Amino acid sequence: MDRKKVMKIAVIGVLLLSFCFLITAPIHADVGNSFSGGGGGHSSGGGGGYSHSYGGSGGLSGIFFLSSSPIGIAVLVLLVLYAVYNMRKGKGSANTYTYANPGIKSNEGIFEEEIIARIQEEDPAFSAENFRNYASEVWLTLQEAWEAKDWHKVRPFESNTLFNVHNRQLQEYIDHHKTNYMNMQNVRGITIASYSSDEEHEIVHVKLDASLLDYVVDDDSGKVLEGSKTDYVYRSYNLEFIRKKGIKTKEQEGTAVTNCPNCGAPTTVTSSGQCEYCKSIITNGDFGWVLNRYSPW
Repeated sequence: MDRKKVMKIAVIGVLLLSFCFLITAPIHADVGNSFSGGGGGHSSGGGGGYSHSYGGSGGLSGIFFLSSSPIGIAVLVLLVLYAVYNMRKGKGSANTYTYANPGIKSNEGIFEEEIIARIQEEDPAFSAENFRNYASEVWLTLQEAWEAKDWHKVRPFESNTLFNVHNRQLQEYIDHHKTNYMNMQNVRGITIASYSSDEEHEIVHVKLDASLLDYVVDDDSGKVLEGSKTDYVYRSYNLEFIRKKGIKTKEQEGTAVTNCPNCGAPTTVTSSGQCEYCKSIITNGDFGWVLNRYSPW
């Protein structure tokens, strides 16, 4: 057998063998610990729409750090050598982009134009451009609020259940004197990926591709506990938006929430999702699109 093939098989074998170590390696937390090891799921609920449950703060402690063990260092060296080998092999080919953006998922199987047409059959004034801008605004606002440890900034944008879950998870960082920094955010693409409805709500899933710096710092010592201040991560997000069935987009109206849609007052929302003036619940999808799920794609 060719010596190069033998070396390649050996490297692949070592990488597969070390996979058991990698699966518990630190994955940067992001909003709601959504990119930590715990993962998350959801189940449909009654009354207020959909309820979600996410994993705990598994990304904060008890994690196997590759760089802190001889085996981990060896695995990292092999990964680098294997990546260099493949990049040289594929130099000048279309595959190079895969190595530069390993976390960005393919749009294969998503037919956005057909999905937009279906939404506009029900809501002729729906603007795909406005909706993409809104999704980008929500994502950026979530990142900034998570880092600032001030979750009330996103109160107008999230459903009641999702807000309560994220607010509780953020409190864990506050209690443990940790800050999850997310800097240099860059939205690289937004795709309206699916549309459906049930008896109560319309549901739109958005695939948002982004790059950012994501790292966790101990507030007392300043030590970086997870992630890197210099190494970018590339991710594809699944953002689920809901609104009450039958709600239509008003002509010439953007999607962003700036005033209470019921009374017109400037949007100041209480922790329960109420407008402080008319007491209407404006974060359950009764008046427009709200974020109901935030997870990896």
